Amino acid sequence: MWWSIIGLGGSCFVTSTDKKTALKSHQVWAGGELRALCQHDSEAVLRCRGLEEVHPGVHALRLEYAPLGDVRSFVRGRGGGAAAPRPEEGVRLRMALDVALGLSHVHERGVQHCDLTCRNLFLFDDYRLKIGDFGGSLIRGRDEFESVIFEESSYELPLRGRDFYGRPARKRELFALGSAIYELMAWAPPYDGLEDDEIETKYAMEAFPPLEGMTAGHIIHMCWDESYESSEDVVDALKETIASRHEVKPVHGAQQVTLT
Repeated sequence: MWWSIIGLGGSCFVTSTDKKTALKSHQVWAGGELRALCQHDSEAVLRCRGLEEVHPGVHALRLEYAPLGDVRSFVRGRGGGAAAPRPEEGVRLRMALDVALGLSHVHERGVQHCDLTCRNLFLFDDYRLKIGDFGGSLIRGRDEFESVIFEESSYELPLRGRDFYGRPARKRELFALGSAIYELMAWAPPYDGLEDDEIETKYAMEAFPPLEGMTAGHIIHMCWDESYESSEDVVDALKETIASRHEVKPVHGAQQVTLT
């Protein structure tokens, strides 16, 4: 049986056998043989309609396959390959809207992702994006659980005088959404190339990457500044920005609306 490991997390592998769907599990089985495993046994938490037994007593999540992988790897080039060319601005705005719409959908259902980043945004044909990797997410009302997963440094909301766990959950998510929009528009993560401690120091001093001249820069700033109350607010702001890119041009005495 053909199989390929296409992703690796702290407690699981992501593999594909058909390039249409992906399997997520703590063990990789092929042809009746154990090919790879993580020491953490995730059997106690894998529960969904796509649960599939890949070996007696070993289960995996059957997930949708993203043919172009995650956005971060796509931008930087997989396997040391050349980085992908940056799409035109309108496409990147639509990608940002995809992320905001996805996060709004998640929040409406009482879920907090906890690790929103372009590593966990998956790319499909025509540059469409979907949010994935909910391994560290939380469900509203399940206060007995506490996520051990947190955003990467350039996506993490500064303390701003609060305790680490005292930061509002939604503000954390919206700050990370702002960083995701930044990475899509700049085609590089915030402060790309700096070490985590350097980024944390800058963020603690309220020194964020410059946004002057960047389309959607005002939206990113408001996410970072905790000015939005919900992901739906970001959706509305992105839709307004996209709509404002329409130009009205005369055509033989008439008016034609063209998306630039």
